[in-house]
Amino acid sequence: MITIQQIQDTSAINATSKAWALENLDYINSSNPLLGSSIKVEKGESEGYYTSILYMQPADKVATRTLCSAAPLFGCLDICLISSGMLGMTTGQSAATRRTIIFLLDSVRFYEMLTKEIESKHRKHGDKLAIRLNGTTDIDFTDFIASMPHIRFYDYTKIYARVIKNKLTNYDITFSGSAYSEKTLYMTARAINAGHRVAIAFNTGETKGEFRMPTDLADFDTTDLRFTDFKVLGGLKYKGGSRQSRLDNMDKPNFFFSLKTYNSLKNLIASDI
Repeated sequence: MITIQQIQDTSAINATSKAWALENLDYINSSNPLLGSSIKVEKGESEGYYTSILYMQPADKVATRTLCSAAPLFGCLDICLISSGMLGMTTGQSAATRRTIIFLLDSVRFYEMLTKEIESKHRKHGDKLAIRLNGTTDIDFTDFIASMPHIRFYDYTKIYARVIKNKLTNYDITFSGSAYSEKTLYMTARAINAGHRVAIAFNTGETKGEFRMPTDLADFDTTDLRFTDFKVLGGLKYKGGSRQSRLDNMDKPNFFFSLKTYNSLKNLIASDI
């Protein structure tokens, strides 16, 4: 169990998180589960799969050393999924903060809890179980995944090296592209031309007055079952923010793609960089 002294002495979490942890120590040390779900992953049950996701606080929201090392380059710090939907509400934020603190301050307990939860779900769902550990982070969980070869894991990552170096047969990784800069557009096109599965998110909720995603893409919003897809380019809608904020940011440097930056990406793909 994490102690008051441990929280006070640690340099792994920031001052704001320390204050929260001291006020919520009983909650941190509770037996609440680590793994959760979402509406999107629940859609996968219609395809015969049961998915659980680990949602923690991203980047340096809790940690003093970022848990999303590529986030500044890819421009996704301010628009992270952690602030959208149920995760953006008090209960979801508290749960994500708790998991992150356990991960950083008591890794032995963290992995024991995670293993126990996954094994319990596997006994119930067998080969139809899928686990995504980086719901809102971009951590290298390779060693842990390798220790559970009978479990199917999958993730999205903005770290291209992790995609090309992955040799685990039980770990499927989708590269997450970005329109934030010429460099990230280039990296996205390179991943596509190298034959990797790539997901790109568009700056639209497809509401009235907004553009619709291009129809030449696979629809990655239907389910989260990327491991059932071929090596394709797929599109996602913006899950957070207001219609007006999306329109206001359309021509600014953006993690999300507009039709203009998507055309720029297609030109790079065609040039076979």
